[in-house]
Amino acid sequence: MWKRRNKMDRIPNVLAVMSSKGGVGKTVTTANLAAALAIKLNKKVLAIDTNLSTASLGLHMDIFYPKFTIHGICKKNFPIDKAIHKYDKNLHVIPAEIKIGKKDKNPESFHKNILKIAEGYENLLKKLSKDYDLILLDCSPGFSMEAIAVMYVAGGLLLVINPEYPALVSAVKSVEYAKFLKMPVGGAILTKVTNKKYELKEDEMEKALGIKIIGKVPFDKKVPKSIANKKPVVLSYPHSKSAIAYKKLATFLIGGKQKRGFFKKLKKSYLGREKKRS
Repeated sequence: MWKRRNKMDRIPNVLAVMSSKGGVGKTVTTANLAAALAIKLNKKVLAIDTNLSTASLGLHMDIFYPKFTIHGICKKNFPIDKAIHKYDKNLHVIPAEIKIGKKDKNPESFHKNILKIAEGYENLLKKLSKDYDLILLDCSPGFSMEAIAVMYVAGGLLLVINPEYPALVSAVKSVEYAKFLKMPVGGAILTKVTNKKYELKEDEMEKALGIKIIGKVPFDKKVPKSIANKKPVVLSYPHSKSAIAYKKLATFLIGGKQKRGFFKKLKKSYLGREKKRS
């Protein structure tokens, strides 16, 4: 379907937010990291919904039934700027369609159209990456062609997971896919954490996954309230437990004067390879 790419083809300021199963809080994480990075940390951020079959990022950002989407850009060659929704001066969003078109009601046509969109990611993201500090991709859960397509071009991966066995078992496979594709993994983000005795411990999860847990977001009733309000929790309830956790994670990702965050590491690594190449 796609040729296997080497590290030089990756776009360093594009980060895929993935989960191996649905319902773990992947889209919530994408929306809140984007908002925290853009509005709280003053980065120019673009969030793109690449969950083509079950899109929902737009709903979290108060975008309903958009006329121009990622589908239109990649499938119908619509101008890119038409599909960019300006949520804030620093935060832009490209949603995906939540309606099924007449032609897509045939399963075979639906499959072909998704493939066509996914194949357009590389050129699209190369163009967009020049205009933003960071681009976050809200990926399709699991290992569909939608998710694998993103893994070929994104600079790095963040894995969203709950502290439970079903999520852990499937997440191990995500890490294996990333290793096979030589995709840098920034770490895992634990969501919906209650600290109950039956939950998996952080150290045993890290041992099973082979990657670090870089953020823990507690279970917080403010999250579903913020979704109902169509506004990320870091903006609607900035002092809530979950909002504080997401802001802390966003700061960790970009690093500070004393630290080099995952985004900085990707950029430095990419520049180093470019110098060797030239």
